Amino acid sequence: MKIRHKIILYFGILLVLCFTIAGVLTGVFIRNASNRLLFANVSTMNDNIAASISAASETLILDDMESIKSVIGVETILYRDGVLVGTTFEGELPAIASAARASDRYDVYGLRAGTMFYYYTVEDLSGQYTLYIFRSEDIAAFEGEGIIFAAFVGVVFLFISISAVSVYAARVFADPIRELAGYANRMKPDRKPEPRPVFDIDEFNELGGALEKAAVRLDDYRESEREFLHNFSHEMKTPLTNIYGYAEGIYCGVLKDEEAENACRVIMTESEKLKDNINQILFLGRLDAVENAYKMGRTNLWDVIADAMDSVRLAAREAGLELRFDPPATACYLTGDAEKLEAAIANVLSNGIRYAKTVVAIAVRDEADSVVLTIDDDGPGIPETDRERVFDRYFIGFKGHTGLGLTISRSIVGAHGGSITADVSPQGGARFTFVFPNKVA
Repeated sequence: MKIRHKIILYFGILLVLCFTIAGVLTGVFIRNASNRLLFANVSTMNDNIAASISAASETLILDDMESIKSVIGVETILYRDGVLVGTTFEGELPAIASAARASDRYDVYGLRAGTMFYYYTVEDLSGQYTLYIFRSEDIAAFEGEGIIFAAFVGVVFLFISISAVSVYAARVFADPIRELAGYANRMKPDRKPEPRPVFDIDEFNELGGALEKAAVRLDDYRESEREFLHNFSHEMKTPLTNIYGYAEGIYCGVLKDEEAENACRVIMTESEKLKDNINQILFLGRLDAVENAYKMGRTNLWDVIADAMDSVRLAAREAGLELRFDPPATACYLTGDAEKLEAAIANVLSNGIRYAKTVVAIAVRDEADSVVLTIDDDGPGIPETDRERVFDRYFIGFKGHTGLGLTISRSIVGAHGGSITADVSPQGGARFTFVFPNKVA
C-alpha cells in the first residue's frame, strides 16, 4: 500500500472514531439542552396562560379555557377543592395519576393519553381553583431538531474539511518520497552524481542528503575501481613481462647456466608476487560473500601476533628491518577467529615493512574492557589527507600493491566488533591502532 493511501486510511479511521464519539456526545448535550429549553418554554407559556385567565367567576374561567383551546389548541382541566369543574377534553380525561415528572426544575409533567403525549403544568387561580394546562407534543415541541441538524451539518463539514486536509497532507508526504525514489533509481555506477532534490521538510532533506552521499560514494567506488584496474593491470603486467621474458630466454637457450639460474629465481619471485595478489583478491571476496566465514572462539592474542610476525619475518629480514614485540607476562584472550586476526595483523605488518627504515614495533595495552594493539614504523608516515583513505578498497600508496591489504584488515577487525585507525607514530612514521572490545578472561 502506498504511503498516501495509508495516511488517508489512518486519518479516515481516526476521524470516524473521533467524530462518532463527538457526534454521540454532541447529541446527548444538545438533547439535554433542548429538553431544558422545552420545559422552560412549557412552564413560561403556561404561566402566561394562567395569568391571562380571568378568575372572577367559573363561567368566565370556562369561557377563557374554550377560547384558549380554539386559538392555540391547549387542553385544560379545572378543579375546585379537588372537584372537577370543567375541561376542554372531549371524552375520557387523561389519567393524571400515571403522569411522570419530566422536569423537577420547571415542575413539568408528562403523560400519554391514547395516541397523544402531553406535557402539563399545574397552575393556581386566585387560591380557589387548580388549573391543569396540557400541551400536546407537537404544540410543546421546541425547535431542538433544527439545532441537532445544524450541529450534524457542522460535524459533517468539519469531517469533510479534515478529510481534505488529510488528502493534501498525504500528497505533501507522498510526492517527496516519489521524487526521492526517482532520484535513487537514477543512481547508477556509470552515471555522475546529480544534485539532490530540496524540500521544505527537514526529514526529507536528510534522506535526500543521505542518498546524495550514497551517490557520491558510488561514484568514488567506481573511480577507485577504475584506478584499481589500472594499477592492478600494471602490477600484473610487470611480473608477467619478466616471467615471459626470462622463460623465453631459457626456452631459446640464449641464457648461460648462471643466467638461467638467476632467471629461474626471478620467475619464482614474480610468480610469488602474482600468487599473493590473487590470494588477496580471493580472500577479500570470501570475506564479502560469506556472512558466517568467521569461526569465533577463545583466542590467545600473543599467539596470533607471533604467527603474524612469522609470516612476514622473511620479508623483514630481506628488507633489513627489525620486528619488535615484547609481550607482557600475562596472556591476553579475545573472542575471535585466530586465522582471520592473524591475516589482519600480517597485512598491517607487511605495509610497515614496505615503508619502514629500520624497525616495525608492536605494542599491546590491556585496558579494563578492551585491548589496544599498535603497530608503529619509522618510515615517512601517511599524509593526513590519506589516513582514512588508506582503508578504502583499491587505494594504493606509492609503494602499495593491490590496495586491498588494509581494506581486508579493517573488514576483519570490524567483524570482531573492533576498529582500526591510522595516525602518526612517535618515530614519525605510520601508526596503526587496533581496538578490540571483546576481551575475555
